[in-house]
Amino acid sequence: MVTQKVILWVTEIIIVMAVLFAIQLPLRRKPFRTARTLVFAVKILLIPAAAFFLIATDNIIAYNTIDFLGALYLALIGDVTGSIAEYIIRVITKRGKGSEIYVCSLIQCGILSVLFCAAITSLSIWNATNVIMHEHQWVVNGLGQEHTFAFVSDIHAGTAQSLDNLKGVCEKINQQKPEFVILGGDVTDELTTYDDMVKTYETIGEIDAPVYFVYGNHDRQPNASYIGGRSYTDEQLIRSIEDAGIIILSDDYVKVADDLVLLGREDISAGDKRAGWDELKNPYEGEGALIVADHQPFDEEQRRKQNAALQLSGHTHAGQLFPLQFIYIAAGIETYGEYERDNTLLYVSAGESGWGVPARTEARCEWELITLRP
Repeated sequence: MVTQKVILWVTEIIIVMAVLFAIQLPLRRKPFRTARTLVFAVKILLIPAAAFFLIATDNIIAYNTIDFLGALYLALIGDVTGSIAEYIIRVITKRGKGSEIYVCSLIQCGILSVLFCAAITSLSIWNATNVIMHEHQWVVNGLGQEHTFAFVSDIHAGTAQSLDNLKGVCEKINQQKPEFVILGGDVTDELTTYDDMVKTYETIGEIDAPVYFVYGNHDRQPNASYIGGRSYTDEQLIRSIEDAGIIILSDDYVKVADDLVLLGREDISAGDKRAGWDELKNPYEGEGALIVADHQPFDEEQRRKQNAALQLSGHTHAGQLFPLQFIYIAAGIETYGEYERDNTLLYVSAGESGWGVPARTEARCEWELITLRP
């Protein structure tokens, strides 16, 4: 399904790029330099706008124009970079005026735009469909021995990530023989079919280690009304997870080792269903180091009040599309990597996949193999 989606989406990119080029034809002549400059500036602004609307907003327009927004984003990058390259070449070669020069520049701009678009599209699809293992080793107080486990977040199975890729990740996890695995939320989303949801958890159930699941903001398909309704119910989701032998943690503590405790948080998007930190009572207090798995990394109060050695989160996809990562960082949002927050080491994963379209121009898709040492 994902492969078919990629083919259709690439076709849409080609169409959008052709339309963009055709619309700008009258403006590419020399007398329209001011108008061309203005249009160029608008295109520059539209690149982050399209990325933000696609990745960071939840509304009916975004959900129903996902493929178009992704196609527009990549077509604009190709168009802009092609125009810049063509202008640089024209300045270096000191071309003059004339219809022959205009036609030559037009052809050159078109070819360069197509090449740049093809390159960035290929890179983005490669980044979105090839998952790497990211290893971490951290020293944690309160441990009596070393522990190795896996953390996998934001799979978005059957939509931006194929089930074949997921199967490959599960096989690699088995090769590493972790003590346990944490699923960090958004395993599925509003675009995942019922059959793909069931197959997803059947595949994850083949992991030869205890698997713990926390909810993300998409797993229960909260925005499915934008696209005609849910493809599975909460009950069907829970049944599929539990039938696969996966343990659901919703503000629950579990002792994963004699000296290690895991708290799996309900997602922030659940509102009142998510317990306040003062409501949570650790029954294993003082019996080992505490890890918190929380899909979104934004609960500052939790980090102030908890006595956790490590918090693992996902959700941000490391921005997924340029330049969102830089915008998030400028806004002070924990986007990707390690952060020291109120005596807690916060790690935000780039995620095993992306949202909406199989495209990623920021960090590679990844899952984490984590070793904690005393």
